[in-house]
Amino acid sequence: MRLTRRTALAVGIGTIALGRPAFAQAWQPTRDVEFVIPFGVGGGADLMARVIQKIITDERLVPVAVNPVNRPGGGGAVGIAYVAASRRTDPHTLVLINGTTQITPIMVPNVRTLSEVRPIVNVMLDDFLLFVRADSPHQTATAFAAAARTAPARSVNFSTGGTTDQMAITVFGRAVGAEFNMVNFNSGGEALTALLGGHVQASIGNPLEFMGHLKSGAVRAIGVFRDNRFADLPNVPTMKEQGIKAENFQMWRGVAVPRQVPDAAAAYWTEVMKRVVATETWKKYLRDNVASSATIVGTDFTNFIAAQEKLYRELLGRPS
Repeated sequence: MRLTRRTALAVGIGTIALGRPAFAQAWQPTRDVEFVIPFGVGGGADLMARVIQKIITDERLVPVAVNPVNRPGGGGAVGIAYVAASRRTDPHTLVLINGTTQITPIMVPNVRTLSEVRPIVNVMLDDFLLFVRADSPHQTATAFAAAARTAPARSVNFSTGGTTDQMAITVFGRAVGAEFNMVNFNSGGEALTALLGGHVQASIGNPLEFMGHLKSGAVRAIGVFRDNRFADLPNVPTMKEQGIKAENFQMWRGVAVPRQVPDAAAAYWTEVMKRVVATETWKKYLRDNVASSATIVGTDFTNFIAAQEKLYRELLGRPS
């Protein structure tokens, strides 16, 4: 099962209800909430979490403060381990989860998996693009791949902000017959900084992280891993248009609570997140970052994650 907009629709898009009157609740927070971001400052996960936090605050969706806290390291493993070990039963805790927090345990043995938390709502999907600096001699992914094939193995450097980026680079390398060196960072923001500084030749990431520098002209996108071009980025061709048969997949991004919180607390935070994604602020955020709305809730979200586990293992050649 491939992660696409059609997939998201198939597993069930949550029905959103707007309205400022307080929703029925068997539980509500009584003290400040820690919103754990398992990645560094400035990456896609961090930026998204802070938008969510701001909407919750501005819309007064909860009666207490929600405080974002970055706990980066290990492709999201450090943050997930912190929640599992230190806040396992604490309903005053949210944690951002995404494809990277799912892929890391597949690639790295003996780290905490998403089974240690309770996913409640997926909020968006975004695509992967191949980026180079504006002064790169390569105008297309085909030209970049051709140069990489003639270079010594692992001499072309990619910056990565997590294991999802690493998987995308692996898929791209396999499709073009080249082997790349991956320089790993704790966030997409750090990976972008490495590219801007000329420390690496390329990066694969999401518009969420690169859009500002793409618009300013500091970086150039030379290929996108999707079936059709972006309407908002019409000059960026797909990989398939360029004759590169790389698998398409997207980054899913959602929110979880600790595994052992009461059902009433999980239901409360699910309703809060439904209200977040129904706001005009959230919708504008998605438009500005050419991301897709994909609100997947409860059991549907759990099934969705299971399907992505199968896809990731297939792409990485690591059966369960």
